[in-house]
Amino acid sequence: MILLEKFLFLLLEMAPFLLFGFLFSGILSVMLTVETVAKYLGSNRPFSVFLASLFGIPLPLCSCGVIPVFSYLKKHGATKGAATSFLISTPQTGVDSIAVTYRMLGPIFAIIRPLVALVSGIVGGLLVNYFDKEETLKEQEDHCHDDCCDDKSHGVIYRIFNYGFVKLAEDIGPTLLVGLGLASIISAFITPDHFYLVNTGIVGMLTMLLLGIPLYVCATASVPLALSLHLSGGFSMGTLIVFLMAGPATNMATISVAYKQLGKKSTFIYIGSIVICSIVAGLFFDQIFPDFSLSEQMGGMFMIPLWLQELSAILLILILLNVYRLKYFTNNKIKEVASAQSLYVSGMTCNHCVDSIKKTLQKIKGLSDITIDLSSGRVQFVNNGADLSFIKQEIIELGFEIKKDD
Repeated sequence: MILLEKFLFLLLEMAPFLLFGFLFSGILSVMLTVETVAKYLGSNRPFSVFLASLFGIPLPLCSCGVIPVFSYLKKHGATKGAATSFLISTPQTGVDSIAVTYRMLGPIFAIIRPLVALVSGIVGGLLVNYFDKEETLKEQEDHCHDDCCDDKSHGVIYRIFNYGFVKLAEDIGPTLLVGLGLASIISAFITPDHFYLVNTGIVGMLTMLLLGIPLYVCATASVPLALSLHLSGGFSMGTLIVFLMAGPATNMATISVAYKQLGKKSTFIYIGSIVICSIVAGLFFDQIFPDFSLSEQMGGMFMIPLWLQELSAILLILILLNVYRLKYFTNNKIKEVASAQSLYVSGMTCNHCVDSIKKTLQKIKGLSDITIDLSSGRVQFVNNGADLSFIKQEIIELGFEIKKDD
């Protein structure tokens, strides 16, 4: 019973702000496309690194979802420094996670979190530009034809709600539920006594790094976990900064793709920037606010009417139920086309993976009727003269693998 109570408490607290984040993410998906970002990231100047980090902050991409977008940017002209900056800053935040952070961790953290993401991205990008310079920049030789990069088959309102409340919910819904479940367990059964040796100072921060770097947790799902680690586990707010940076910013899949796309030197800089910036930010926060307690701050935060929390929670539950309806109870099979070819791709984890592959294939002359099934990894297209090996290589360069082809 206590576990359910903790779960419902966290759900009620975050639901109104998460719904707002979903809506704003949908608006952002229409206004700030990957192609818009790519236009400004092809220069070795420091300003392109700054822009890459700045562009990444509001985008709701997790550490797996950012992989194909990062690969797409790198493939279409972004420099190593700009791509690294984007790779570091983007998974740490997003408008949805910032909204939830504001409610659950307070306004100070809602400001510090994107600020630290911005700084860490700039630091990593500048270091890559300095220590791993590219002799030549890739020419942006392939361009969209017939507005291939823009989905204008539906109106703006539809695209906003479809992305915010369907696609984004599909991407983060399962990990969000896992995060809420783990946070509920920590709140129900863990006390500060369990972690009294490792919940503060540099030891606590190194503990958070060991947990966060290989772990897959999205920026939004990390918030209730951080709240529970602080209130129930006694972890200092500085150690939470480390967790909120390292957890969403990295996982083993992201690191392996970075190694392939950027090389050994830039990958070490990418990981090192996250480690150093997170520890410095954590130590700095604990020095500036040595007695900061979230339990004290929460009492001063404005209260949302219970009816609005309950209504938002119901809507959020319905949105998450729709995710599983679409996944398990809807016939999502690709319509068979007699003249079509198919490839089976491994490594697709979210709708951003699907979009990156689709946009890349739409740039190849001779391909048409491209459809992709996320659950099976099947990519179907009509091929009118394009080289199949080139098609495969284009997909592989985005960070995926070809399992087989028909």
